[in-house]
Amino acid sequence: MYWLEADSEPPVALGTALDKSKVSLSLSDMRMDDAPLVGVNTAFCEMTGYSPDEVLGRNCRFLQPDTGAGPVRERMRNFISDDRLTEGKFLVPNMKHDGTPFLNLVYLSKIKLDKKIVYILGSQFEVKPAGKDVLDVYEEALKQDIRDLRSIAGEMGMVMLGTYEQLASSHSIIAEARLSDQRGE
Repeated sequence: MYWLEADSEPPVALGTALDKSKVSLSLSDMRMDDAPLVGVNTAFCEMTGYSPDEVLGRNCRFLQPDTGAGPVRERMRNFISDDRLTEGKFLVPNMKHDGTPFLNLVYLSKIKLDKKIVYILGSQFEVKPAGKDVLDVYEEALKQDIRDLRSIAGEMGMVMLGTYEQLASSHSIIAEARLSDQRGE
Protein backbone atom coordinates (compact mmCIF):
# COMPACT_ATOMS: atom_id res chain seq x y z
CA MET A 1 0.00 0.00 0.00
CA TYR A 2 1.26 3.43 -0.88
CA TRP A 3 0.62 6.15 1.73
CA LEU A 4 0.61 9.90 1.75
CA GLU A 5 3.26 11.00 4.18
CA ALA A 6 1.24 12.84 6.80
CA ASP A 7 0.85 13.16 10.54
CA SER A 8 -2.19 10.87 10.48
CA GLU A 9 -0.84 7.86 8.58
CA PRO A 10 -3.29 4.95 8.95
CA PRO A 11 -2.29 2.06 11.21
CA VAL A 12 0.12 -0.47 9.68
CA ALA A 13 -2.32 -3.38 10.09
CA LEU A 14 -4.93 -1.57 7.99
CA GLY A 15 -2.37 -0.84 5.29
CA THR A 16 -1.20 -4.44 5.22
CA ALA A 17 -4.75 -5.70 4.68
CA LEU A 18 -5.35 -3.22 1.85
CA ASP A 19 -2.04 -4.00 0.21
CA LYS A 20 -2.73 -7.76 0.06
CA SER A 21 -5.91 -7.18 -1.93
CA LYS A 22 -6.02 -7.85 -5.66
CA VAL A 23 -9.02 -5.47 -5.83
CA SER A 24 -8.31 -1.80 -6.63
CA LEU A 25 -8.57 0.03 -3.30
CA SER A 26 -8.16 3.60 -2.12
CA LEU A 27 -8.51 5.33 1.23
CA SER A 28 -9.60 8.97 1.67
CA ASP A 29 -9.07 10.85 4.93
CA MET A 30 -12.21 12.76 5.88
CA ARG A 31 -10.31 14.75 8.53
CA MET A 32 -8.26 16.50 5.86
CA ASP A 33 -9.41 19.37 3.64
CA ASP A 34 -11.18 18.05 0.51
CA ALA A 35 -10.83 14.40 1.67
CA PRO A 36 -7.69 13.52 -0.32
CA LEU A 37 -6.50 10.03 -1.09
CA VAL A 38 -4.06 9.01 1.64
CA GLY A 39 -3.63 5.40 0.52
CA VAL A 40 -3.85 3.44 -2.72
CA ASN A 41 -2.80 -0.11 -3.48
CA THR A 42 -0.92 -1.50 -6.47
CA ALA A 43 -4.16 -2.67 -8.12
CA PHE A 44 -5.46 0.94 -8.08
CA CYS A 45 -2.29 2.21 -9.77
CA GLU A 46 -2.40 -0.57 -12.36
CA MET A 47 -6.06 0.07 -13.19
CA THR A 48 -5.74 3.86 -13.53
CA GLY A 49 -2.17 4.07 -14.88
CA TYR A 50 -1.25 6.68 -12.26
CA SER A 51 1.72 6.37 -9.92
CA PRO A 52 1.18 6.80 -6.17
CA ASP A 53 2.99 10.17 -6.27
CA GLU A 54 0.47 11.44 -8.83
CA VAL A 55 -2.62 10.51 -6.80
CA LEU A 56 -1.80 10.73 -3.10
CA GLY A 57 -2.90 14.03 -1.57
CA ARG A 58 -5.51 14.63 -4.27
CA ASN A 59 -9.26 14.20 -4.18
CA CYS A 60 -10.30 11.35 -6.47
CA ARG A 61 -12.24 13.82 -8.68
CA PHE A 62 -9.06 14.13 -10.75
CA LEU A 63 -10.08 10.84 -12.41
CA GLN A 64 -13.22 12.42 -13.85
CA PRO A 65 -13.19 13.80 -17.39
CA ASP A 66 -12.88 17.56 -17.93
CA THR A 67 -16.59 17.65 -18.76
CA GLY A 68 -17.41 16.21 -15.31
CA ALA A 69 -19.06 13.03 -14.19
CA GLY A 70 -22.66 14.17 -14.57
CA PRO A 71 -25.40 13.51 -12.00
CA VAL A 72 -23.42 10.77 -10.23
CA ARG A 73 -21.12 13.43 -8.78
CA GLU A 74 -24.01 14.98 -6.82
CA ARG A 75 -25.07 11.54 -5.58
CA MET A 76 -21.53 10.94 -4.34
CA ARG A 77 -21.48 14.33 -2.56
CA ASN A 78 -24.78 13.50 -0.89
CA PHE A 79 -23.43 10.13 0.25
CA ILE A 80 -20.31 11.71 1.75
CA SER A 81 -22.20 14.47 3.56
CA ASP A 82 -24.99 12.28 4.97
CA ASP A 83 -23.83 10.59 8.19
CA ARG A 84 -26.81 8.23 8.01
CA LEU A 85 -25.49 6.66 4.80
CA THR A 86 -22.80 4.08 5.47
CA GLU A 87 -22.08 2.75 2.00
CA GLY A 88 -22.74 3.58 -1.58
CA LYS A 89 -22.14 2.28 -5.05
CA PHE A 90 -21.68 4.52 -8.06
CA LEU A 91 -21.00 4.07 -11.75
CA VAL A 92 -18.60 6.91 -12.59
CA PRO A 93 -17.06 7.98 -15.90
CA ASN A 94 -13.29 8.24 -15.34
CA MET A 95 -10.11 8.78 -17.32
CA LYS A 96 -6.92 6.77 -17.10
CA HIS A 97 -3.54 8.49 -16.98
CA ASP A 98 -3.10 8.01 -20.73
CA GLY A 99 -6.48 9.67 -21.43
CA THR A 100 -8.43 6.47 -22.03
CA PRO A 101 -12.00 6.82 -20.76
CA PHE A 102 -13.50 4.01 -18.67
CA LEU A 103 -16.54 3.30 -16.55
CA ASN A 104 -15.62 2.82 -12.91
CA LEU A 105 -17.91 0.92 -10.55
CA VAL A 106 -16.98 2.50 -7.21
CA TYR A 107 -18.04 0.97 -3.90
CA LEU A 108 -17.59 3.35 -0.94
CA SER A 109 -17.72 2.41 2.73
CA LYS A 110 -17.26 4.76 5.69
CA ILE A 111 -14.90 3.90 8.55
CA LYS A 112 -15.51 5.42 12.00
CA LEU A 113 -13.17 5.94 14.92
CA ASP A 114 -14.54 7.25 18.21
CA LYS A 115 -17.98 7.69 16.58
CA LYS A 116 -16.57 10.00 13.92
CA ILE A 117 -16.09 9.15 10.23
CA VAL A 118 -12.35 9.27 9.58
CA TYR A 119 -11.90 7.36 6.32
CA ILE A 120 -13.78 6.37 3.23
CA LEU A 121 -12.63 3.13 1.69
CA GLY A 122 -13.09 3.03 -2.05
CA SER A 123 -13.07 -0.09 -4.16
CA GLN A 124 -12.94 0.37 -7.89
CA PHE A 125 -13.77 -1.99 -10.73
CA GLU A 126 -13.41 -1.16 -14.40
CA VAL A 127 -16.67 -2.02 -16.13
CA LYS A 128 -15.98 -3.42 -19.56
CA PRO A 129 -17.36 -6.22 -21.66
CA ALA A 130 -16.67 -9.27 -19.55
CA GLY A 131 -18.38 -12.43 -18.55
CA LYS A 132 -20.32 -12.92 -15.36
CA ASP A 133 -17.43 -14.98 -13.99
CA VAL A 134 -15.16 -11.91 -13.83
CA LEU A 135 -17.76 -9.97 -11.84
CA ASP A 136 -18.32 -12.88 -9.49
CA VAL A 137 -14.59 -13.15 -8.78
CA TYR A 138 -14.40 -9.38 -8.15
CA GLU A 139 -17.36 -9.38 -5.78
CA GLU A 140 -16.11 -12.41 -3.84
CA ALA A 141 -12.63 -10.89 -3.50
CA LEU A 142 -14.12 -7.59 -2.34
CA LYS A 143 -16.37 -9.31 0.22
CA GLN A 144 -13.35 -11.16 1.66
CA ASP A 145 -11.31 -7.95 1.78
CA ILE A 146 -14.13 -6.19 3.63
CA ARG A 147 -14.40 -9.07 6.14
CA ASP A 148 -10.64 -8.84 6.77
CA LEU A 149 -10.74 -5.06 7.10
CA ARG A 150 -13.68 -5.16 9.52
CA SER A 151 -11.75 -7.58 11.71
CA ILE A 152 -8.60 -5.42 11.70
CA ALA A 153 -10.55 -2.18 12.12
CA GLY A 154 -12.40 -3.66 15.11
CA GLU A 155 -9.12 -4.54 16.77
CA MET A 156 -8.06 -0.89 16.43
CA GLY A 157 -11.34 0.51 17.77
CA MET A 158 -12.59 1.49 14.32
CA VAL A 159 -16.02 0.62 13.01
CA MET A 160 -16.45 -0.11 9.31
CA LEU A 161 -19.98 0.85 8.43
CA GLY A 162 -22.28 -0.77 5.92
CA THR A 163 -23.32 -4.18 4.77
CA TYR A 164 -22.95 -6.31 1.68
CA GLU A 165 -26.26 -5.14 0.23
CA GLN A 166 -24.53 -2.69 -2.08
CA LEU A 167 -22.41 -5.48 -3.53
CA ALA A 168 -25.42 -7.67 -4.14
CA SER A 169 -26.76 -5.45 -6.93
CA SER A 170 -23.50 -4.90 -8.85
CA HIS A 171 -24.65 -7.12 -11.68
CA SER A 172 -27.79 -5.08 -12.24
CA ILE A 173 -25.86 -1.79 -12.41
CA ILE A 174 -23.40 -3.22 -14.91
CA ALA A 175 -26.19 -4.76 -16.96
CA GLU A 176 -27.99 -1.39 -17.10
CA ALA A 177 -24.77 0.32 -18.22
CA ARG A 178 -24.23 -2.26 -20.96
CA LEU A 179 -27.80 -1.88 -22.18
CA SER A 180 -27.38 1.89 -22.34
CA ASP A 181 -24.14 1.48 -24.30
CA GLN A 182 -25.79 -0.91 -26.75
CA ARG A 183 -28.69 1.49 -27.30
CA GLY A 184 -26.30 4.41 -27.74
CA GLU A 185 -27.75 6.33 -24.79
